[in-house]
Amino acid sequence: ADQPRAFFADALPALLFRLFVSSSPASPCFLDLAAGDAALADLIASLLAPSGPLLVAISAADRHSLARFTFPRERLPDWLGFALSSTAASSDKVISPLLAGRVGSKLHLSVFEYYLFWFAYYPISAATAKAAAGASKGSTPTSKPSLKPRVLLESLVSTLASTAGRNPDRKPDRSLYLKLLYAYLKEFVPSDCAPPRGGFGTLLHRNVRDGVDAAGSFRRAEFFVHTLVQFWLVGDDFSPLPVRTCRSYGLPLLSLLSRSNPTLSERLPAPGLGDAVKLLVMYLNRSSVCKLADAGNVFDGMLLRKESCDSPAGYWNPLMQRPLYRFVLRTFMFCSRDADIKNIVLVFSAWMVYMEPWKAQQDDLNEYDLPPPGGRNVNCVSDGKMQRCDVGYSPAWQGFVLSNYLFYSSLVVHFLGFAHKFIHSDVASVLQMVSKVLEVLGSSELLGLIYKVDAAYHSRVSDSQSCCLDDVLKYVPTIREQLQRTGRMGCQNIALMGLSCIWRRTLA
Repeated sequence: ADQPRAFFADALPALLFRLFVSSSPASPCFLDLAAGDAALADLIASLLAPSGPLLVAISAADRHSLARFTFPRERLPDWLGFALSSTAASSDKVISPLLAGRVGSKLHLSVFEYYLFWFAYYPISAATAKAAAGASKGSTPTSKPSLKPRVLLESLVSTLASTAGRNPDRKPDRSLYLKLLYAYLKEFVPSDCAPPRGGFGTLLHRNVRDGVDAAGSFRRAEFFVHTLVQFWLVGDDFSPLPVRTCRSYGLPLLSLLSRSNPTLSERLPAPGLGDAVKLLVMYLNRSSVCKLADAGNVFDGMLLRKESCDSPAGYWNPLMQRPLYRFVLRTFMFCSRDADIKNIVLVFSAWMVYMEPWKAQQDDLNEYDLPPPGGRNVNCVSDGKMQRCDVGYSPAWQGFVLSNYLFYSSLVVHFLGFAHKFIHSDVASVLQMVSKVLEVLGSSELLGLIYKVDAAYHSRVSDSQSCCLDDVLKYVPTIREQLQRTGRMGCQNIALMGLSCIWRRTLA
Protein backbone atom coordinates (compact mmCIF):
# COMPACT_ATOMS: atom_id res chain seq x y z
CA ALA A 1 0.00 0.00 0.00
CA ASP A 2 2.92 2.40 0.59
CA GLN A 3 4.41 1.77 -2.86
CA PRO A 4 1.41 1.37 -5.20
CA ARG A 5 2.97 2.93 -8.29
CA ALA A 6 6.07 0.75 -8.08
CA PHE A 7 3.97 -2.38 -7.54
CA PHE A 8 1.80 -1.78 -10.59
CA ALA A 9 4.68 -0.68 -12.79
CA ASP A 10 7.16 -3.41 -11.85
CA ALA A 11 5.49 -6.33 -10.08
CA LEU A 12 2.01 -6.61 -11.62
CA PRO A 13 3.04 -7.56 -15.20
CA ALA A 14 5.30 -10.33 -13.92
CA LEU A 15 2.64 -11.53 -11.48
CA LEU A 16 -0.05 -11.73 -14.17
CA PHE A 17 2.32 -13.55 -16.51
CA ARG A 18 3.03 -16.19 -13.84
CA LEU A 19 -0.67 -16.47 -13.03
CA PHE A 20 -2.00 -16.97 -16.55
CA VAL A 21 0.80 -18.00 -18.95
CA SER A 22 2.37 -21.46 -19.09
CA SER A 23 5.63 -21.28 -21.00
CA SER A 24 5.73 -25.07 -21.22
CA PRO A 25 4.42 -28.11 -19.32
CA ALA A 26 7.66 -27.98 -17.33
CA SER A 27 6.92 -24.38 -16.37
CA PRO A 28 3.18 -24.24 -15.63
CA CYS A 29 1.43 -21.09 -14.54
CA PHE A 30 -0.08 -20.72 -11.08
CA LEU A 31 -3.57 -21.57 -12.30
CA ASP A 32 -2.32 -24.83 -13.76
CA LEU A 33 -0.44 -25.66 -10.58
CA ALA A 34 -3.61 -25.04 -8.58
CA ALA A 35 -5.36 -27.88 -10.42
CA GLY A 36 -3.43 -30.38 -8.30
CA ASP A 37 -3.05 -28.38 -5.11
CA ALA A 38 -6.19 -27.54 -3.16
CA ALA A 39 -4.37 -25.24 -0.72
CA LEU A 40 -2.84 -23.25 -3.57
CA ALA A 41 -6.21 -23.07 -5.30
CA ASP A 42 -7.77 -21.56 -2.17
CA LEU A 43 -5.00 -18.98 -1.92
CA ILE A 44 -5.32 -17.96 -5.57
CA ALA A 45 -9.12 -17.82 -5.32
CA SER A 46 -8.93 -15.50 -2.33
CA LEU A 47 -6.35 -13.35 -4.13
CA LEU A 48 -8.23 -13.05 -7.46
CA ALA A 49 -11.84 -12.99 -6.22
CA PRO A 50 -13.79 -9.85 -7.19
CA SER A 51 -13.55 -8.65 -3.59
CA GLY A 52 -9.99 -9.97 -3.18
CA PRO A 53 -6.98 -7.76 -2.44
CA LEU A 54 -5.63 -7.68 -6.00
CA LEU A 55 -8.78 -6.40 -7.74
CA VAL A 56 -9.48 -4.01 -4.88
CA ALA A 57 -5.99 -2.55 -5.33
CA ILE A 58 -6.48 -2.44 -9.12
CA SER A 59 -9.72 -0.49 -8.69
CA ALA A 60 -7.97 2.00 -6.41
CA ALA A 61 -5.11 2.36 -8.87
CA ASP A 62 -7.51 3.21 -11.69
CA ARG A 63 -9.34 5.76 -9.57
CA HIS A 64 -6.03 7.58 -9.09
CA SER A 65 -4.83 6.93 -12.67
CA LEU A 66 -1.60 5.41 -11.38
CA ALA A 67 -0.65 3.45 -14.47
CA ARG A 68 -1.47 2.54 -18.06
CA PHE A 69 -0.36 -0.62 -19.83
CA THR A 70 0.07 -1.95 -23.36
CA PHE A 71 -0.78 -5.59 -23.93
CA PRO A 72 1.87 -7.59 -25.86
CA ARG A 73 1.02 -7.32 -29.54
CA GLU A 74 2.04 -10.92 -30.28
CA ARG A 75 -0.54 -12.22 -27.80
CA LEU A 76 -3.46 -10.32 -29.31
CA PRO A 77 -5.85 -12.01 -31.75
CA ASP A 78 -4.41 -11.67 -35.26
CA TRP A 79 -7.10 -9.39 -36.62
CA LEU A 80 -6.71 -6.90 -33.73
CA GLY A 81 -3.04 -6.52 -34.63
CA PHE A 82 -3.96 -5.81 -38.25
CA ALA A 83 -6.64 -3.35 -37.16
CA LEU A 84 -4.11 -1.49 -35.02
CA SER A 85 -1.67 -1.22 -37.92
CA SER A 86 -4.36 -0.15 -40.37
CA THR A 87 -4.74 3.45 -41.40
CA ALA A 88 -8.51 3.08 -41.09
CA ALA A 89 -8.12 2.41 -37.39
CA SER A 90 -6.86 5.96 -36.90
CA SER A 91 -10.09 7.45 -38.20
CA ASP A 92 -12.92 8.70 -36.03
CA LYS A 93 -14.81 5.48 -36.63
CA VAL A 94 -13.98 2.69 -34.21
CA ILE A 95 -14.30 -0.88 -35.49
CA SER A 96 -14.29 -2.44 -32.06
CA PRO A 97 -14.80 -0.93 -28.61
CA LEU A 98 -11.54 -2.61 -27.60
CA LEU A 99 -9.72 -0.25 -29.96
CA ALA A 100 -11.26 2.88 -28.46
CA GLY A 101 -8.75 5.21 -26.82
CA ARG A 102 -5.68 3.65 -28.42
CA VAL A 103 -2.56 5.75 -29.04
CA GLY A 104 -0.50 5.13 -32.17
CA SER A 105 -0.35 1.41 -32.98
CA LYS A 106 -0.75 0.21 -29.40
CA LEU A 107 -3.63 -0.42 -27.05
CA HIS A 108 -3.27 1.68 -23.93
CA LEU A 109 -5.25 0.00 -21.16
CA SER A 110 -6.20 0.83 -17.63
CA VAL A 111 -4.96 -1.55 -14.96
CA PHE A 112 -8.34 -3.29 -14.80
CA GLU A 113 -8.54 -3.66 -18.59
CA TYR A 114 -4.97 -4.97 -18.65
CA TYR A 115 -5.89 -7.60 -16.05
CA LEU A 116 -8.95 -8.69 -18.06
CA PHE A 117 -6.85 -9.13 -21.20
CA TRP A 118 -4.51 -11.51 -19.39
CA PHE A 119 -7.43 -13.34 -17.81
CA ALA A 120 -9.05 -13.87 -21.22
CA TYR A 121 -5.72 -14.97 -22.68
CA TYR A 122 -5.26 -17.85 -20.21
CA PRO A 123 -7.16 -20.56 -22.22
CA ILE A 124 -5.23 -19.53 -25.36
CA SER A 125 -1.95 -19.82 -23.47
CA ALA A 126 -2.86 -23.24 -22.09
CA ALA A 127 -3.67 -24.55 -25.58
CA THR A 128 -0.44 -23.10 -27.00
CA ALA A 129 1.66 -24.74 -24.28
CA LYS A 130 0.05 -28.16 -24.91
CA ALA A 131 0.59 -27.83 -28.65
CA ALA A 132 4.25 -26.91 -28.13
CA ALA A 133 4.68 -29.89 -25.82
CA GLY A 134 3.22 -32.23 -28.45
CA ALA A 135 5.52 -30.81 -31.12
CA SER A 136 8.59 -31.16 -28.90
CA LYS A 137 7.82 -34.85 -28.43
CA GLY A 138 7.75 -35.38 -32.16
CA SER A 139 3.97 -35.63 -32.45
CA THR A 140 1.53 -33.17 -33.89
CA PRO A 141 -1.15 -31.51 -31.76
CA THR A 142 -3.74 -33.36 -33.80
CA SER A 143 -2.46 -36.84 -33.09
CA LYS A 144 -5.02 -39.61 -33.04
CA PRO A 145 -6.43 -40.06 -29.53
CA SER A 146 -5.68 -43.24 -27.68
CA LEU A 147 -8.29 -45.63 -26.37
CA LYS A 148 -8.25 -44.03 -22.94
CA PRO A 149 -9.34 -40.55 -24.17
CA ARG A 150 -11.88 -42.29 -26.38
CA VAL A 151 -13.50 -43.92 -23.35
CA LEU A 152 -13.43 -40.56 -21.59
CA LEU A 153 -15.09 -38.95 -24.61
CA GLU A 154 -17.97 -41.41 -24.59
CA SER A 155 -18.53 -40.57 -20.93
CA LEU A 156 -18.51 -36.85 -21.71
CA VAL A 157 -20.89 -37.10 -24.64
CA SER A 158 -23.34 -39.26 -22.70
CA THR A 159 -23.90 -36.37 -20.31
CA LEU A 160 -25.05 -34.18 -23.19
CA ALA A 161 -28.13 -36.26 -23.93
CA SER A 162 -30.09 -34.93 -20.98
CA THR A 163 -29.33 -32.86 -17.93
CA ALA A 164 -32.43 -34.15 -16.22
CA GLY A 165 -30.93 -37.56 -15.67
CA ARG A 166 -28.00 -36.17 -13.75
CA ASN A 167 -27.71 -37.06 -10.09
CA PRO A 168 -28.47 -33.77 -8.30
CA ASP A 169 -26.21 -34.74 -5.41
CA ARG A 170 -23.16 -35.08 -7.65
CA LYS A 171 -21.71 -31.81 -8.89
CA PRO A 172 -18.76 -31.76 -11.30
CA ASP A 173 -15.54 -30.36 -9.95
CA ARG A 174 -15.21 -27.17 -11.93
CA SER A 175 -11.79 -25.71 -12.53
CA LEU A 176 -10.62 -22.67 -10.61
CA TYR A 177 -10.55 -20.66 -13.82
CA LEU A 178 -14.22 -21.35 -14.57
CA LYS A 179 -15.15 -20.43 -11.01
CA LEU A 180 -13.29 -17.14 -11.32
CA LEU A 181 -14.97 -16.50 -14.68
CA TYR A 182 -18.39 -16.99 -13.14
CA ALA A 183 -17.50 -14.75 -10.19
CA TYR A 184 -16.39 -11.99 -12.58
CA LEU A 185 -19.51 -12.33 -14.72
CA LYS A 186 -21.72 -11.96 -11.65
CA GLU A 187 -19.71 -8.99 -10.40
CA PHE A 188 -19.01 -7.09 -13.62
CA VAL A 189 -21.96 -8.14 -15.82
CA PRO A 190 -24.93 -8.39 -13.43
CA SER A 191 -28.27 -9.51 -14.79
CA ASP A 192 -29.70 -5.99 -14.43
CA CYS A 193 -26.82 -4.40 -16.35
CA ALA A 194 -28.22 -2.15 -19.08
CA PRO A 195 -26.96 0.69 -21.26
CA PRO A 196 -27.70 4.12 -19.78
CA ARG A 197 -30.70 5.92 -21.14
CA GLY A 198 -29.83 8.21 -24.00
CA GLY A 199 -27.65 5.69 -25.81
CA PHE A 200 -24.32 7.39 -25.17
CA GLY A 201 -22.91 5.21 -22.43
CA THR A 202 -20.98 2.77 -24.59
CA LEU A 203 -17.23 2.46 -24.86
CA LEU A 204 -17.35 4.57 -28.00
CA HIS A 205 -18.13 7.60 -25.84
CA ARG A 206 -16.48 6.62 -22.58
CA ASN A 207 -14.85 8.95 -20.10
CA VAL A 208 -11.30 8.44 -18.87
CA ARG A 209 -12.44 8.38 -15.26
CA ASP A 210 -14.01 5.10 -14.24
CA GLY A 211 -16.88 6.08 -12.02
CA VAL A 212 -19.17 3.96 -9.94
CA ASP A 213 -22.36 5.23 -11.58
CA ALA A 214 -24.53 3.22 -13.94
CA ALA A 215 -22.69 4.43 -17.04
CA GLY A 216 -19.34 3.38 -15.60
CA SER A 217 -20.68 -0.02 -14.60
CA PHE A 218 -22.08 -0.62 -18.05
CA ARG A 219 -18.82 0.42 -19.74
CA ARG A 220 -16.96 -2.04 -17.54
CA ALA A 221 -19.42 -4.82 -18.39
CA GLU A 222 -19.23 -4.00 -22.08
CA PHE A 223 -15.44 -4.09 -22.09
CA PHE A 224 -15.39 -7.44 -20.28
CA VAL A 225 -17.86 -9.11 -22.64
CA HIS A 226 -16.16 -7.71 -25.75
CA THR A 227 -12.79 -8.94 -24.45
CA LEU A 228 -14.04 -12.49 -23.96
CA VAL A 229 -15.79 -12.52 -27.34
CA GLN A 230 -12.73 -11.25 -29.21
CA PHE A 231 -10.15 -13.50 -27.53
CA TRP A 232 -12.26 -16.67 -27.48
CA LEU A 233 -14.84 -16.59 -30.26
CA VAL A 234 -13.28 -14.34 -32.89
CA GLY A 235 -9.67 -15.15 -32.04
CA ASP A 236 -7.76 -15.85 -35.24
CA ASP A 237 -10.80 -16.14 -37.48
CA PHE A 238 -9.76 -15.29 -41.04
CA SER A 239 -13.08 -13.46 -41.51
CA PRO A 240 -13.55 -11.56 -38.25
CA LEU A 241 -15.83 -8.91 -39.74
CA PRO A 242 -18.77 -9.01 -42.13
CA VAL A 243 -17.89 -8.00 -45.67
CA ARG A 244 -20.08 -4.92 -45.51
CA THR A 245 -18.34 -3.76 -42.33
CA CYS A 246 -14.90 -4.22 -43.88
CA ARG A 247 -15.92 -2.15 -46.88
CA SER A 248 -17.44 0.62 -44.81
CA TYR A 249 -14.22 0.99 -42.81
CA GLY A 250 -11.87 0.41 -45.73
CA LEU A 251 -10.37 -2.68 -44.09
CA PRO A 252 -9.60 -5.63 -46.38
CA LEU A 253 -8.88 -7.73 -43.30
CA LEU A 254 -9.75 -10.99 -45.02
CA SER A 255 -7.07 -10.61 -47.69
CA LEU A 256 -4.55 -9.16 -45.24
CA LEU A 257 -4.89 -12.06 -42.85
CA SER A 258 -4.75 -14.64 -45.63
CA ARG A 259 -1.59 -13.16 -47.14
CA SER A 260 0.12 -12.87 -43.78
CA ASN A 261 -0.73 -16.40 -42.66
CA PRO A 262 -1.91 -18.78 -45.41
CA THR A 263 -2.81 -21.46 -42.83
CA LEU A 264 -5.09 -19.12 -40.89
CA SER A 265 -8.14 -20.02 -42.95
CA GLU A 266 -7.89 -23.62 -41.78
CA ARG A 267 -6.97 -22.97 -38.17
CA LEU A 268 -9.20 -24.44 -35.53
CA PRO A 269 -10.26 -22.31 -32.56
CA ALA A 270 -7.96 -22.83 -29.59
CA PRO A 271 -8.74 -26.23 -28.03
CA GLY A 272 -10.04 -26.23 -24.49
CA LEU A 273 -12.23 -23.15 -24.93
CA GLY A 274 -15.48 -25.12 -25.00
CA ASP A 275 -16.14 -25.12 -21.25
CA ALA A 276 -15.46 -21.40 -20.88
CA VAL A 277 -17.61 -20.54 -23.92
CA LYS A 278 -20.41 -22.73 -22.57
CA LEU A 279 -20.40 -20.90 -19.25
CA LEU A 280 -20.35 -17.53 -21.02
CA VAL A 281 -23.30 -18.54 -23.21
CA MET A 282 -25.31 -19.87 -20.27
CA TYR A 283 -24.77 -16.73 -18.24
CA LEU A 284 -25.43 -14.14 -20.93
CA ASN A 285 -28.49 -15.91 -22.30
CA ARG A 286 -30.01 -15.92 -18.84
CA SER A 287 -29.74 -12.17 -18.67
CA SER A 288 -33.05 -10.54 -17.84
CA VAL A 289 -32.17 -7.32 -19.64
CA CYS A 290 -34.31 -7.13 -22.77
CA LYS A 291 -34.03 -3.52 -23.79
CA LEU A 292 -31.40 -2.67 -26.34
CA ALA A 293 -29.66 0.65 -26.59
CA ASP A 294 -30.72 3.43 -28.87
CA ALA A 295 -29.00 4.25 -32.13
CA GLY A 296 -25.31 3.48 -32.24
CA ASN A 297 -22.67 1.20 -33.71
CA VAL A 298 -22.22 -2.39 -32.62
CA PHE A 299 -19.15 -4.41 -33.56
CA ASP A 300 -19.52 -7.22 -36.11
CA GLY A 301 -22.34 -5.47 -37.88
CA MET A 302 -24.93 -6.41 -35.27
CA LEU A 303 -26.97 -3.23 -35.43
CA LEU A 304 -28.69 -2.07 -32.30
CA ARG A 305 -32.48 -2.03 -32.46
CA LYS A 306 -34.59 0.68 -30.87
CA GLU A 307 -37.45 -1.59 -29.94
CA SER A 308 -37.50 -3.89 -26.94
CA CYS A 309 -35.94 -7.30 -27.26
CA ASP A 310 -38.67 -9.80 -28.06
CA SER A 311 -36.91 -12.79 -26.50
CA PRO A 312 -35.73 -13.54 -22.98
CA ALA A 313 -32.13 -13.80 -24.20
CA GLY A 314 -31.21 -10.25 -23.26
CA TYR A 315 -28.98 -7.45 -24.43
CA TRP A 316 -25.78 -9.35 -25.22
CA ASN A 317 -27.13 -11.89 -27.68
CA PRO A 318 -26.61 -9.81 -30.88
CA LEU A 319 -22.98 -9.29 -29.91
CA MET A 320 -22.34 -13.02 -29.55
CA GLN A 321 -24.37 -14.18 -32.52
CA ARG A 322 -21.96 -13.99 -35.46
CA PRO A 323 -18.72 -14.76 -33.54
CA LEU A 324 -20.26 -17.83 -31.89
CA TYR A 325 -21.71 -19.07 -35.18
CA ARG A 326 -18.34 -18.91 -36.89
CA PHE A 327 -16.58 -20.36 -33.83
CA VAL A 328 -18.74 -23.50 -33.98
CA LEU A 329 -18.66 -23.56 -37.78
CA ARG A 330 -14.85 -23.44 -37.95
CA THR A 331 -14.67 -26.27 -35.44
CA PHE A 332 -16.88 -28.52 -37.56
CA MET A 333 -15.33 -27.60 -40.90
CA PHE A 334 -11.61 -27.48 -40.18
CA CYS A 335 -11.10 -30.44 -37.86
CA SER A 336 -9.23 -33.34 -39.42
CA ARG A 337 -9.89 -37.01 -38.85
CA ASP A 338 -6.85 -37.10 -36.56
CA ALA A 339 -8.11 -34.26 -34.37
CA ASP A 340 -8.82 -34.84 -30.70
CA ILE A 341 -12.57 -35.16 -30.79
CA LYS A 342 -12.80 -34.28 -27.09
CA ASN A 343 -12.25 -30.60 -27.96
CA ILE A 344 -14.98 -30.81 -30.58
CA VAL A 345 -17.37 -32.30 -28.04
CA LEU A 346 -16.78 -29.31 -25.75
CA VAL A 347 -17.66 -26.90 -28.57
CA PHE A 348 -20.68 -29.06 -29.43
CA SER A 349 -21.84 -28.77 -25.81
CA ALA A 350 -21.60 -24.96 -25.96
CA TRP A 351 -23.64 -24.98 -29.18
CA MET A 352 -26.35 -27.12 -27.58
CA VAL A 353 -26.57 -24.77 -24.61
CA TYR A 354 -26.97 -21.84 -27.00
CA MET A 355 -29.74 -23.65 -28.89
CA GLU A 356 -31.67 -24.40 -25.70
CA PRO A 357 -31.43 -21.32 -23.48
CA TRP A 358 -34.83 -22.20 -21.99
CA LYS A 359 -33.26 -25.20 -20.24
CA ALA A 360 -30.58 -23.26 -18.38
CA GLN A 361 -31.32 -23.03 -14.66
CA GLN A 362 -29.63 -21.29 -11.80
CA ASP A 363 -28.63 -24.67 -10.42
CA ASP A 364 -26.44 -25.17 -13.50
CA LEU A 365 -24.59 -21.95 -12.71
CA ASN A 366 -24.34 -22.60 -8.98
CA GLU A 367 -21.89 -25.38 -9.78
CA TYR A 368 -19.36 -22.67 -10.66
CA ASP A 369 -19.60 -20.76 -7.38
CA LEU A 370 -16.36 -20.05 -5.58
CA PRO A 371 -16.29 -21.52 -2.07
CA PRO A 372 -16.64 -18.93 0.70
CA PRO A 373 -13.36 -17.87 2.35
CA GLY A 374 -12.23 -20.53 4.77
CA GLY A 375 -15.08 -22.88 3.98
CA ARG A 376 -16.51 -25.28 1.46
CA ASN A 377 -18.92 -24.40 -1.29
CA VAL A 378 -22.41 -24.80 0.14
CA ASN A 379 -23.82 -25.27 -3.35
CA CYS A 380 -21.83 -28.41 -4.06
CA VAL A 381 -24.34 -30.63 -2.26
CA SER A 382 -28.02 -30.29 -3.08
CA ASP A 383 -30.96 -31.36 -1.03
CA GLY A 384 -32.06 -34.72 -2.37
CA LYS A 385 -35.68 -33.59 -2.23
CA MET A 386 -35.06 -30.83 -4.74
CA GLN A 387 -35.63 -31.87 -8.33
CA ARG A 388 -34.74 -30.22 -11.59
CA CYS A 389 -37.56 -28.97 -13.73
CA ASP A 390 -36.20 -28.84 -17.26
CA VAL A 391 -38.33 -26.54 -19.38
CA GLY A 392 -38.91 -27.24 -23.06
CA TYR A 393 -39.31 -24.82 -25.92
CA SER A 394 -42.29 -22.47 -25.67
CA PRO A 395 -43.60 -19.71 -27.96
CA ALA A 396 -42.04 -17.15 -25.62
CA TRP A 397 -38.69 -18.08 -27.20
CA GLN A 398 -39.85 -17.67 -30.79
CA GLY A 399 -38.05 -14.36 -31.16
CA PHE A 400 -34.79 -15.91 -29.97
CA VAL A 401 -35.04 -18.84 -32.38
CA LEU A 402 -35.92 -16.67 -35.36
CA SER A 403 -33.16 -14.14 -34.69
CA ASN A 404 -30.68 -17.03 -34.35
CA TYR A 405 -32.19 -19.18 -37.10
CA LEU A 406 -28.89 -20.18 -38.70
CA PHE A 407 -27.94 -22.06 -35.53
CA TYR A 408 -30.97 -24.30 -36.10
CA SER A 409 -30.58 -24.70 -39.87
CA SER A 410 -27.35 -24.19 -41.82
CA LEU A 411 -25.13 -24.90 -38.82
CA VAL A 412 -26.95 -28.20 -38.35
CA VAL A 413 -26.18 -29.14 -41.96
CA HIS A 414 -22.49 -28.39 -41.41
CA PHE A 415 -22.60 -30.52 -38.28
CA LEU A 416 -24.08 -33.40 -40.27
CA GLY A 417 -21.16 -33.06 -42.67
CA PHE A 418 -18.79 -33.27 -39.72
CA ALA A 419 -20.66 -36.30 -38.35
CA HIS A 420 -20.39 -38.07 -41.72
CA LYS A 421 -16.66 -37.35 -41.75
CA PHE A 422 -16.09 -38.68 -38.23
CA ILE A 423 -18.64 -41.50 -38.11
CA HIS A 424 -16.03 -44.24 -38.54
CA SER A 425 -13.65 -42.69 -36.03
CA ASP A 426 -16.03 -43.03 -33.11
CA VAL A 427 -19.44 -44.35 -34.12
CA ALA A 428 -21.06 -44.31 -30.67
CA SER A 429 -20.00 -40.76 -29.79
CA VAL A 430 -20.95 -39.28 -33.16
CA LEU A 431 -24.36 -40.96 -33.13
CA GLN A 432 -25.02 -39.65 -29.63
CA MET A 433 -24.26 -36.12 -30.80
CA VAL A 434 -26.54 -36.53 -33.81
CA SER A 435 -29.23 -37.88 -31.51
CA LYS A 436 -28.92 -34.81 -29.30
CA VAL A 437 -29.34 -32.47 -32.26
CA LEU A 438 -32.43 -34.35 -33.39
CA GLU A 439 -33.77 -34.22 -29.84
CA VAL A 440 -33.42 -30.43 -29.75
CA LEU A 441 -35.12 -29.95 -33.12
CA GLY A 442 -37.69 -32.67 -32.42
CA SER A 443 -39.88 -30.49 -30.22
CA SER A 444 -43.23 -30.31 -31.99
CA GLU A 445 -43.57 -26.54 -31.49
CA LEU A 446 -39.99 -25.82 -32.51
CA LEU A 447 -40.28 -28.06 -35.55
CA GLY A 448 -43.50 -26.30 -36.53
CA LEU A 449 -41.69 -22.96 -36.33
CA ILE A 450 -38.93 -24.26 -38.60
CA TYR A 451 -41.58 -25.34 -41.13
CA LYS A 452 -43.10 -21.85 -41.07
CA VAL A 453 -39.77 -20.14 -41.62
CA ASP A 454 -38.95 -22.49 -44.48
CA ALA A 455 -42.29 -21.73 -46.13
CA ALA A 456 -41.90 -17.99 -45.64
CA TYR A 457 -38.34 -17.99 -46.93
CA HIS A 458 -38.93 -19.95 -50.13
CA SER A 459 -42.49 -19.13 -51.09
CA ARG A 460 -44.30 -16.08 -52.28
CA VAL A 461 -46.92 -15.90 -49.62
CA SER A 462 -50.45 -15.10 -50.73
CA ASP A 463 -52.67 -12.65 -48.89
CA SER A 464 -54.59 -15.50 -47.28
CA GLN A 465 -51.38 -16.94 -45.87
CA SER A 466 -49.71 -13.71 -44.84
CA CYS A 467 -51.86 -13.29 -41.74
CA CYS A 468 -50.54 -16.65 -40.47
CA LEU A 469 -46.92 -15.86 -41.26
CA ASP A 470 -46.69 -12.18 -40.34
CA ASP A 471 -44.70 -12.96 -37.20
CA VAL A 472 -42.19 -14.94 -39.30
CA LEU A 473 -42.02 -12.84 -42.47
CA LYS A 474 -40.43 -9.91 -40.66
CA TYR A 475 -37.38 -12.08 -39.88
CA VAL A 476 -36.75 -13.18 -43.48
CA PRO A 477 -34.63 -10.10 -44.38
CA THR A 478 -32.63 -10.61 -41.20
CA ILE A 479 -31.96 -14.26 -42.08
CA ARG A 480 -30.78 -13.24 -45.55
CA GLU A 481 -28.49 -10.62 -44.04
CA GLN A 482 -27.09 -13.12 -41.55
CA LEU A 483 -26.26 -15.53 -44.36
CA GLN A 484 -24.17 -12.76 -45.94
CA ARG A 485 -22.64 -11.63 -42.63
CA THR A 486 -21.37 -15.04 -41.62
CA GLY A 487 -18.90 -15.06 -44.51
CA ARG A 488 -18.29 -17.44 -47.34
CA MET A 489 -18.31 -20.51 -45.06
CA GLY A 490 -21.88 -19.81 -44.04
CA CYS A 491 -23.15 -18.70 -47.45
CA GLN A 492 -24.05 -22.14 -48.66
CA ASN A 493 -26.90 -22.77 -51.04
CA ILE A 494 -30.08 -21.26 -49.68
CA ALA A 495 -31.60 -24.69 -50.09
CA LEU A 496 -30.10 -25.42 -46.68
CA MET A 497 -33.16 -23.66 -45.37
CA GLY A 498 -35.16 -26.63 -46.62
CA LEU A 499 -33.81 -28.54 -43.65
CA SER A 500 -37.32 -29.13 -42.42
CA CYS A 501 -37.70 -31.83 -45.08
CA ILE A 502 -34.81 -33.73 -43.48
CA TRP A 503 -36.33 -33.52 -40.00
CA ARG A 504 -39.78 -34.50 -41.27
CA ARG A 505 -38.41 -37.66 -42.86
CA THR A 506 -36.02 -38.45 -40.01
CA LEU A 507 -38.55 -38.04 -37.23
CA ALA A 508 -41.19 -39.92 -39.21
